[in-house]
Amino acid sequence: MDNNETNQDHDNVKSTMDSLNETFKSAADEAKSKAKEAAPKVKEALKNAAHDMAYGAAYGASFAGALAAEFLPQSVKDGLAEGSSAGKDAAKNTAAKCKAKDCTDGDAECSAT
Repeated sequence: MDNNETNQDHDNVKSTMDSLNETFKSAADEAKSKAKEAAPKVKEALKNAAHDMAYGAAYGASFAGALAAEFLPQSVKDGLAEGSSAGKDAAKNTAAKCKAKDCTDGDAECSAT
């Protein structure tokens, strides 16, 4: 193999590598462009999906609660209301204690907050 053939092989390899480099650069630029174009659509779809999931969860919980309220005896309804009120009061009292103590002493009551 003479020097001329070696230079030609080197030029061919360099040309091929340059072509591959340009192809990858072009593909990366196109991918970035498509991603920028798609991002707002994806964000909108995720926002709508989150809305629909929240709506479904709220609807299901409200429907189940309203339906149960129609069938539960008054004594059960009263017990649920009293228990709910007592739970809210206990949570407020615990939160107030934790805020006052700053929860730095490892108090078991504060570990849930």
